[in-house]
Amino acid sequence: MKKVPHNRPSLGKEEAAAAARVIRSGWVAEGGEVAAFENEICKFVGLPKGHAAALSSGTAALYLALRAIGVTRDDEVILPTYVCSATLNAVFAAGAKPVLADIDPLDLNLSAESARKKVSKKTKAIIVTHTFGMPADMKAIRRLGVPIIEDCAVALGSKIGNKHVGTFGEAAVFSFYASKIITTGYGGMVLSKNKRFIEKVRDYREFDMRKSYTPRFNFLLSDVNAAVGRVQLKKLPRFLKKRASMAAAYYRALPREVVWPHREGLRGRKINFHRFLIRTKAPRRLQKFLKARGIQTIIPTEPWELLHRYLKQSPKRFPVSEEVARTTLSLPIHPSLSSAEVRRI
Repeated sequence: MKKVPHNRPSLGKEEAAAAARVIRSGWVAEGGEVAAFENEICKFVGLPKGHAAALSSGTAALYLALRAIGVTRDDEVILPTYVCSATLNAVFAAGAKPVLADIDPLDLNLSAESARKKVSKKTKAIIVTHTFGMPADMKAIRRLGVPIIEDCAVALGSKIGNKHVGTFGEAAVFSFYASKIITTGYGGMVLSKNKRFIEKVRDYREFDMRKSYTPRFNFLLSDVNAAVGRVQLKKLPRFLKKRASMAAAYYRALPREVVWPHREGLRGRKINFHRFLIRTKAPRRLQKFLKARGIQTIIPTEPWELLHRYLKQSPKRFPVSEEVARTTLSLPIHPSLSSAEVRRI
C-alpha cells in the first residue's frame, strides 16, 4: 500500500533548474537572487520594493524583528502558548521575558482578551501568530495599543479582507522551511511598511567588513535558496487554489462538528489552509486507524509542547490551548496530493 505523507514539499524540475542556474553562475552566496526574491515577496503582499529582508530562517527573522522593534533585556513580549517553540526561543534570544496568553477557540490564535490581561508597563511587543494559516482578529489585537509583530510563518497568502496578513502590524516574519506554504529548504524573511525598520534588520544581517563595530551575526540567505523560492512564489497561486480545493472536499465529506476551521463567524478572513484539523476526543486512536490505511497524520501541537508546560506554568491558566492540544488531528492537505489520494483520505 502506497503511503500518503502528511506533508511533502512541492518541488519540481523548475526549482532544480533555478538552483542549477545559480550554481553555474559561480555566485552562490547572497546576491541578486536574494534581492529579487525580497522584492517579489513585497509585490505579492502589496508592499513597495525594499521593504523586506531575507534571512536564514523564520526564527532568525523573528529574533531580528524583536531587536529592530527595540526589545531589550527585561522587556516583556506577549505571545500565545499554543505556538511552535521557535517563537519562544526568539524571545529568549532577544533577552526579553515571554508572557504567555491563551488562544481563542474560534480561530486558535492569540486571544485578545487573554492578552489584554497580560499587558503591563514592561510590555514592548505582542507576537501574533496566524495559526495554521488562519488570520487572527487583528482589529481586536490592535486595540491593545502595543506594537505587533505578525508571525506569518505558515500564513503566506492568507488575507483579511483584501489585505494580506503581514501588513497589519509594525513588522511581519515569514518562514520558508520545507513544510511551509512555499519552501527554500531553510529560510525566512522580515517585512515592514517602515523602511527604517528593514534597514535595522539589514544592518544586523550585513555583518562583515563594517567600519564601526556592534555585535552582529551571519543570518544570510544564499542565492541558491532564493532562486528556488522565486520559482515557488510563482507557483503559489496554484498551490493556494489546490489547498482550497482539497479543503472543500474535506468540508463536503466530514460532519461540521469535527472539522476546523469553521467558516461561520470568520467572514472577511481568507485562509491558505496550511493545515486542516479534525476535532476528536481520541486523536491517537484515529491516527492509528488512518495509519493502518496508509494515511499519515500528525497531532499538530502535543499537550507537552505547549509553551506554558515548557515554562512550568499551570495548565489551568490556559484551558483553551489545553483542550485544543488534546483533541485535534491534522490531515494531509499539501499540493503534492493527487485527487485519488484526497478521495482515499
